[in-house]
Amino acid sequence: MGFFGKLFGGKSNTSSDSKQQPQPAPVRNNTSSDSASESEGPKSSFYGQHFEGLGDVWSACLPGGIQEFIEKVQEMFPTLKPSGPVMQRKDGKAVVLCTSETSGGMAVHCNVLMTPGTGEADFVNGYPSLAGLPNPCVIDQAHIWSNQISGVVAARSAVNGAPLNFFLSGFFQHVPQLQFGASAQFFLSGLILGVQKQDETEFTPEAGTPAYEAMQKKFLEENPDKTAEDFVAPAVSSKGHGVLLPSPVVGVWVFQAPVLAIEKVEFLGHSFRRIETRIAGVGDHAVVASLYVGEHILKGYEPQVGEDITGTVWLQGEMGLDPELIAKYSKESEELRAAAEAEEQSSGPAMQ
Repeated sequence: MGFFGKLFGGKSNTSSDSKQQPQPAPVRNNTSSDSASESEGPKSSFYGQHFEGLGDVWSACLPGGIQEFIEKVQEMFPTLKPSGPVMQRKDGKAVVLCTSETSGGMAVHCNVLMTPGTGEADFVNGYPSLAGLPNPCVIDQAHIWSNQISGVVAARSAVNGAPLNFFLSGFFQHVPQLQFGASAQFFLSGLILGVQKQDETEFTPEAGTPAYEAMQKKFLEENPDKTAEDFVAPAVSSKGHGVLLPSPVVGVWVFQAPVLAIEKVEFLGHSFRRIETRIAGVGDHAVVASLYVGEHILKGYEPQVGEDITGTVWLQGEMGLDPELIAKYSKESEELRAAAEAEEQSSGPAMQ
């Protein structure tokens, strides 16, 4: 697979694929799940199938999709800066997270494989990095991609228990922190793939549904002289509520959310809207996030504060680096990072 194939290509990682194609030894802690058979199915905390790539994310990020992103990365590559711990591989090469300057809460992240002392670099993958809002969570599961660098996380909100699956920015740098059952704060964001105004925010639960049965049970408890036949389900409003429903792909969700605040921002020469919202729950007991949507996705629609919107969104999370865990990285790794920075400042790594 060529350079651009490695950077922008994707593949579906199903249980059958995992069994037929042995995966390389994982670079992770022993509690992370790195095979599809472990992270898909009834016992999994992930919803849908794993897809190793970003698919429709590129088209949602830039009007020109993958090709435009390739061109933008080629232009900015010499100015990208190494960020955070370096992962040293057994073959002597090092994985470096390189980042662009942030514009409106958006940036470009590239995972780069470097050969120390040569200035040569090869892309592993790249993605848009989005600034998010803080949420206390409990980690349920982690799934590392076959490149042994990127991955996704399954967690639960510590506020309301809402399940969350998302792409983790800088995954390889946080492997030691991804302990199942551990508490962690994730800054959640999302790139909207499609959106429209949600006009209908009221519904009446139908008989036989969990919502109907729960409301009927409460009615009978509060009215012991009544029977089930006396219960009439009231209309329920979802106005202002954040709702996430899983899609067939891990990390991509169907959503409804209120527009709490909105701001116009610029990224890579294009206009976006950054929306602060609740994506799961309501009030103080909600999961909050910053959602980003390009003008080419809005197609003339301008969300307004107070409206509810609905569509599909690719969720991303970011977490702070634990100083104690950073200290566990080897001295050689820190020296590699310093060498990479020096090479970037002098001439910039050559793309292959």
